[in-house]
Amino acid sequence: MANKTKSATLRLRVWIEQKEETYIGIGSTLLLQHIEKLGSLRKAAGELGMSYRRAWGKLKKAEARIGQPLVEKIKGQGQRFSLTPKGKDIMDKFLHFYLDVEEYATRKAAEMLEMDVKKSGEFYRDDTE
Repeated sequence: MANKTKSATLRLRVWIEQKEETYIGIGSTLLLQHIEKLGSLRKAAGELGMSYRRAWGKLKKAEARIGQPLVEKIKGQGQRFSLTPKGKDIMDKFLHFYLDVEEYATRKAAEMLEMDVKKSGEFYRDDTE
């Protein structure tokens, strides 16, 4: 019988490597997600608790690894950004992959530990709609 008086939180750090380097991971995906939502790299960085410089570096490294721009400036709107089709595609695909892994891992952890295991909530399903 499950011990429902005890609870735990599942935290995952999942990324995909290519040639022993991160190709796409949770950090880059969160950054893209916030850029899409806020239209600003500076605001996205602030929401994620990182400096603009760090966010810019993370974005440029992700674009170099993937080999395509992931964001583009919105013409006539200063420092406003939107995701490129590739940026949106890779963000959506990794987000769905992560959510599927998180769902499976939460269920398996609850079975194994015989306790209530909750997701950390870094991503939510409605973020993809």
